[in-house]
Amino acid sequence: MSDAEQPNRRMSQTAKYLVDLGPLAVFFVVYFFGKRVAPIAGAILGRDIAVPEGGELFAALIAYMPVFAVAFGYSLWRERRVAPMLIISFVMVVLLGSLTLFLKDKTFFYMKPTIAYALFAATLGGGLASGRNLLKAAFDGALHLPDAAWITLTKRYAIFFAALAVVHEALWRWLMRDCDYNAGPTCPGEPIWVQAKLFGFTTINILFAAAQGPFLARHLKAAENAAGE
Repeated sequence: MSDAEQPNRRMSQTAKYLVDLGPLAVFFVVYFFGKRVAPIAGAILGRDIAVPEGGELFAALIAYMPVFAVAFGYSLWRERRVAPMLIISFVMVVLLGSLTLFLKDKTFFYMKPTIAYALFAATLGGGLASGRNLLKAAFDGALHLPDAAWITLTKRYAIFFAALAVVHEALWRWLMRDCDYNAGPTCPGEPIWVQAKLFGFTTINILFAAAQGPFLARHLKAAENAAGE
């Protein structure tokens, strides 16, 4: 494929939003409204479907995993490449999601964001240590920055993800203290954790990315000026 054809492989902004947020929306709807939706789905399928008390997370996970797999597959098919962070997320969802369902133990899924954030930090930091800038590779030419700026940005994200791993681990263990992690009654802290995971940490990621705006603008302008000389 020629360089001229390369940009055509990129997903549209709408497709990116659907890939990124679609699986999370499914998880949210099934978790909080699954008890209402299940009888309707059962009537359509001609079978009895219900979400038992304490089974909200399992039901949401059953719905979320195939949708996430489809989104991952579409991203791979459309762009012919997958960012390292998305690969880590996919492996975590498949591995820890499957363990959660097979063993009926929610601990695995509670820990997923902690492990994913820690692996993001380790991947970015390890890449720098080995002379590879994986954050730059993930952007695939979408941003043109000097190498020094890419190194600084990668260090910031590595530290950011490491901090998120610590914060998340402390949060879920505090919220789920004295709770039964298996298929028992719903833990009072679980809905709070779900909302924090879907909205709180997503918002924090967006705000951190926005905070890099001035840094990016400054170095993008410097790169443009250097290219024009």
